[in-house]
Amino acid sequence: MSKTTRGSHMNRRMDGGRRSVTRRVSIAPASILQVSMAVALCLCASLTRAAEPPASGDVAVSNPVELQPLPELGATRDKPLFSPTRRPPPKPVAPVARQEPPPPPPPPPSVVVLGIVSENGDGRAAIRAGGTGDKVTRVRTGDDVSGWKVERIEPRRLVLTQGERAVDFALFGGGAKSVKTAGSAVEQRLREIRKLRVAPSN
Repeated sequence: MSKTTRGSHMNRRMDGGRRSVTRRVSIAPASILQVSMAVALCLCASLTRAAEPPASGDVAVSNPVELQPLPELGATRDKPLFSPTRRPPPKPVAPVARQEPPPPPPPPPSVVVLGIVSENGDGRAAIRAGGTGDKVTRVRTGDDVSGWKVERIEPRRLVLTQGERAVDFALFGGGAKSVKTAGSAVEQRLREIRKLRVAPSN
């Protein structure tokens, strides 16, 4: 073969080698990219599994007592570990409300019956109530005397009521002890009775 022919064959081989190298170099980055994507997918899958909560049966509990239901832990309540007597504390006792006794009822008024007059079945009484001084008051059935109601006016007594309570005042009962010794008091009361009979009724 001539030198020219040999040179052309060598050039062709060199060109073929360059092309194969170029193809290999171009294929290498594609392979690396595929491998990188595969690794990335594997990492993502592992991270996803790690982020998912474990199943209820696979929960890791540091304290096994937490899994016990409360009704089964009655021994710790009935016999406390940190109590010297190992007995539960006593139950608190509710305070008993003390009932105060009701106050005593107010006393009846101080009334002196000076006279009683009955006209056509309608009785009227002349009285002097405590706290009014020497003022004489004429009352009828149903009138109010210091918070007490005039229930009845009888010929010789006056009956006052307040709810279920009842008291009676006899004629001249307030001065019964002094009537025997003091005639002037009797005369004064008789004069007051005469004035009531003469004065017109309201």
